[in-house]
Amino acid sequence: MIVSALATSVGINLGLTVLLAAVYSLLRRRPPYVDVYSPRRPYAPLEPWLAAAWRRTEEDIHAAAGLDGVVFVRIFVFSIRVFAAAAVLGVGVLMPVNFLGDQLRQIDFSDLPNKSVDLFSVSNVQDGSNKLWLHFSAAYIITGVACYLLYYEYKYISGKRLEYFMTSKPLPQHFTVLVRAIPVTDGGSVSDAVDKFFKEYHSSTYLSHTVVHQTGKLRRLLNDAENICTKLANIKSVRHPSGDPPGKFLGIFGRNDLVGKYQKRLEDLEENVRMEQSDATRSRQEVAAAFVSFRSRYGAANAIYIRQSDNPTEWQTEHAPDPHDVYWPFFSTSFMERWISKFVVFVASILLILVFLLVAAFVQGLTYMEQLETWLPFLKNILEIAVVSQLITGYLPSVILHFLSSYVPSIMKLFSTMQGFISVSGIERSACNKMLRFTIWSVFFANVLTGSVLGQLKIFLDPKEIPSRLAVVVPAQASFFITYVVTSWTSIASELTQTASLLYHLWGSCAKCCKRDDSKPPSMHYHSEIPRVLLFGLLGLTYFIVSPLILPFVLVYFCLGYFIYRNQI
Repeated sequence: MIVSALATSVGINLGLTVLLAAVYSLLRRRPPYVDVYSPRRPYAPLEPWLAAAWRRTEEDIHAAAGLDGVVFVRIFVFSIRVFAAAAVLGVGVLMPVNFLGDQLRQIDFSDLPNKSVDLFSVSNVQDGSNKLWLHFSAAYIITGVACYLLYYEYKYISGKRLEYFMTSKPLPQHFTVLVRAIPVTDGGSVSDAVDKFFKEYHSSTYLSHTVVHQTGKLRRLLNDAENICTKLANIKSVRHPSGDPPGKFLGIFGRNDLVGKYQKRLEDLEENVRMEQSDATRSRQEVAAAFVSFRSRYGAANAIYIRQSDNPTEWQTEHAPDPHDVYWPFFSTSFMERWISKFVVFVASILLILVFLLVAAFVQGLTYMEQLETWLPFLKNILEIAVVSQLITGYLPSVILHFLSSYVPSIMKLFSTMQGFISVSGIERSACNKMLRFTIWSVFFANVLTGSVLGQLKIFLDPKEIPSRLAVVVPAQASFFITYVVTSWTSIASELTQTASLLYHLWGSCAKCCKRDDSKPPSMHYHSEIPRVLLFGLLGLTYFIVSPLILPFVLVYFCLGYFIYRNQI
């Protein structure tokens, strides 16, 4: 990639970032969009968001998003500190040394825009040059800085976590254990089996238990009733300017019809709920799972961490989730069903990564004009236009990769949901781990291995050659990852405008019956954001020595993320 193509990408993304920030600043002050941009504090004074995000204290973040929000912001604080030090070393010392080298070609300052960005990489330093000691020294320095800051952050967050446990009041879930795969004898009940087992083996600490019952149909009816109540409230909240009910379209369709329709459906649902509740009370269809309460936290911990049976598939214990965090659909699944679902999800995740490898191979081909002309010879004349070639090689590949990657978090969350977790936080934690593996393999290694002629599958056939081959293919993709980081400016700025929520709100304003439920502000998508942040940390540290030109762009990304996510939280 040439310098002018990189400058084109930087200019486009910087303009889009400023535009998105301006749109947010303009719309957030208008009453029709308060529901989108200030659902938690609709009547709060609207001060400049950048200054407000800077002035907010850590206590404000903890009050709004809990300890998870504090730790998430501290990730950005840690990254800014590390890459500020890295940028000083990389841009101030390493990049001038690389640029003044003569390994690639003689420097022509008059034609700098048409020079390759590889001139700023270590590839331009002569093999065996004494100047490489600067690179080695910088690697040791930044490693020491990162290790010290990691220790400081670990100590700080550990103290916050300990403070949280010490100051929080005891809650019922702290003394409760979820027991699954409860064996039941013929003619017996789950409740009797639980009571007998824990009175025999935990007689001094056992307190009581509650058996889980099969009420899936009842929960679906209650969810439908809640959704209809929300729609009715939204319809009634939309007032006609004249105070009169709006006229019907073609004399047939109108809001009055919707109100009557929803009220009739709500009445029917209420009757169905009563019938289902009475049926559930009579039948008492039990599930082989129960919440068991103990007299002390020590008793609950013993029940969790000590195996309760010789058969590992029976009497399985785990922490009871918080009441608002329970995910009910998989309480009735057996051990084998959960094991099979985990295996199926594992295979599906691998297939998704393999499919994305093909996508990455195509995207990487766009960064090489010669390869693109070979694939599409009929576009040769168009590709010779300077502006077109700069857009394709410097902007289009990273945009395609960002667009396709944006759909992966929802797929990973669906996979985690299928694995049988009984808490929403467990699903999100599993989805976060899947996204992290996907990001490292499909975004980093896939682009490294598919973007170079040397990056073929034969790289794994001779393990001894892997380090030397990676030493060639990793630097070769520096220009692509630089543009990928630059494109991420626009991606993280779009978090401000909440494009999907804004479009949904506009549609709801037109349809009058599809407004979103403003009583439930959106939560932070940690399962997709944390792996993305860690990816940019990986890119910055990987290319710190190889191509220090990436460091200012990574630092700008973390600074944007720090202010934007503080504002969003």
